[in-house]
Amino acid sequence: MGVIDKTKIRNILIAIFLVLFSRVFLASLFQFTINLKIILLIISIVIYFILFDPKDKKKLPINAFFLIIIFGSVISVVKPVQYGLDEESHLPNVISISDSPIFKYSNEKLEDYNSVFKYDALRNPSKKDKNYWFNVEHKESKIKGVRVGFDNPAFIPSAIGWNIGRLISKKVFVSYYLGRIFEVIAYAILVFIALKISKVYREAIYLFSTFPAVLYIIAGYHYDYLYFGATLISLALLTNILSGENKVDKKYTIAFQFSTFLFSFAKFPFVLIGSLFSILPNKYYQDKSVRKFSSILFGLNLLISFTYVGIIKLFASDNALSGKGPGLLYFVTHPLPLIRTLLLAPYGIIHDFVSEPLKYVSESSPFLIAISIVIFFFAMFVIALKNKIEMPTFFKYYCLLLLAGIASLIVIAISGDPRVYHKGDITVGGVQGRYYYFILMFLPLFCGSWFRKLFGFLDMTIQNEDSNFECSLQYMLVYLNILTISIGIYTQLQG
Repeated sequence: MGVIDKTKIRNILIAIFLVLFSRVFLASLFQFTINLKIILLIISIVIYFILFDPKDKKKLPINAFFLIIIFGSVISVVKPVQYGLDEESHLPNVISISDSPIFKYSNEKLEDYNSVFKYDALRNPSKKDKNYWFNVEHKESKIKGVRVGFDNPAFIPSAIGWNIGRLISKKVFVSYYLGRIFEVIAYAILVFIALKISKVYREAIYLFSTFPAVLYIIAGYHYDYLYFGATLISLALLTNILSGENKVDKKYTIAFQFSTFLFSFAKFPFVLIGSLFSILPNKYYQDKSVRKFSSILFGLNLLISFTYVGIIKLFASDNALSGKGPGLLYFVTHPLPLIRTLLLAPYGIIHDFVSEPLKYVSESSPFLIAISIVIFFFAMFVIALKNKIEMPTFFKYYCLLLLAGIASLIVIAISGDPRVYHKGDITVGGVQGRYYYFILMFLPLFCGSWFRKLFGFLDMTIQNEDSNFECSLQYMLVYLNILTISIGIYTQLQG
């Protein structure tokens, strides 16, 4: 079979047609448009489908890698400046690492961030024009004062991209887009590793790693790429153990504890997931000493994590975890705001994460919202029905309590931000659907046996070896990403 066959040509033509006519899924008047962003997307489509081979199951990791690299890079370039989720908060961290690695200082004046802010259409009423953006040059940051904390290593990939841009050009925009792209590359590597490791949870990992909402988050300045990647790797390792494919030995323990240690730098409470390798029944371990070894590593993880986030203080500065909020004791004595916030989680997951990957749009696409919800929950249903992993009873209930506790800790940590919560508010604002990413990805493990009891008549069909669900899943997600990017080009306007 040649590099280009009829199937590849068909896929390319369908995708290009989808790009050119995606405006029909908007309520506004259709207007045929071809610009540089559309041309870039079409070129990426041709490259991707030439490389794409969904029929070979061994190529699932490389297919995911190419999808993330190619379309994630396109998103990085076509998404307007500072339109990524929380980019205005995280970009200063990237520039800070670029100019003063390892430590944060009490007085940091980041001139390049000020240059970017001048082109921020969302937050700057006096935004400059495109001519300014493509000509503004780097300026040296002014960093002085005392050390107040550690730089977050999660931003290292973006900082590398930023510095490479600085080496090859004096223009800020070159560094800006390369910083975004290098985060995409880092995430693609983590996904590839997770899929190579996984033996029984590959479809779930593929769904959660390539869903458009995820790509739009990681194709920008954000540490959640590390949160997502650590989730994928840790669950790949855990499901291999729970399925009986592997025993917990020292090698697996080190890998799992390291993957959960990464949560220290992105969504800190999830570092507690490391405890899962210490409470499994004896049959899952290579020998009894491994349980003790895992517990020691978990304790070491906690010690380092507590030091990094400021619970164990090394610097005379505020707690890096949450600021001056109500604190844990307040929510113990006043639990209703916490309970209400957790009960809103399903709405947040669907509204903020699954259905609306595009932020700051001129108009929404009801069709994109609907098809995103349908594809996500259909895939989740099939994955749960195919799941054959039976978790030990104690382990299952421990996981439920642990995940509920982690979700509560995240809400409590966020309450330290005065922008989203004050004592007396009935809910904690700012808790976004992506915060539940790990918990959401865990659901098929909880629901598998229950789904098989309810939908047993479908079980044989789905479990059939000739089932092409994995292939269909890849097609659904690549076309959904192409549609999302196309609509994003038409509706995410720099202003």
